[in-house]
Amino acid sequence: MILKELEPDQIETLYKQRMIIDFPKDELKPLKMILEARGRGIYECLGVFEDDELIGYSFFEKAEGNYLLDYLAVFPEKRNGGIGSRVLGLLEEHFAEADLVIGEVEDPERAENDADRQLQARRLGFYLRNGCRDTGLRVECFGVPFVILASGKGECPDPDSIWEIYRRLYGQVLSDEVVERKLKRL
Repeated sequence: MILKELEPDQIETLYKQRMIIDFPKDELKPLKMILEARGRGIYECLGVFEDDELIGYSFFEKAEGNYLLDYLAVFPEKRNGGIGSRVLGLLEEHFAEADLVIGEVEDPERAENDADRQLQARRLGFYLRNGCRDTGLRVECFGVPFVILASGKGECPDPDSIWEIYRRLYGQVLSDEVVERKLKRL
């Protein structure tokens, strides 16, 4: 299994065939925004390949040695066989020199029902079992409450510093006004 940078046509196909299914509409950035950010060098789109077959993907915003995991998915037919853990291992190698890699996981403590709570707790547990650290920072992004996780080569900064990095990363693709309205520290 390997990671490869995706080309714009691959990103567009992936977006139209998979991402619109894998992520809720309110959590999915417009394709145009993703492609423009990639063109500006502040967004990285990686495909997960097994024997030349695309089986998953991960997209990241990036700035000054810091990254924000925007999207991560393994195709449904490849799930539940340890592939997700292997993908996180590949990403850890890929970002070995990164200062900080930030991830957002829906906060199970703020779930609306038991089914969501269980699913969100399972996702959070997956990331924690695979080496991510809970930063102690809780945010609301576009109305969705998240636990902020981190990995990277150094010590995990304090929640105040992570909050500033988080806002800066989003500020590269969103206007200051949108960042102010749609990102909230809880």
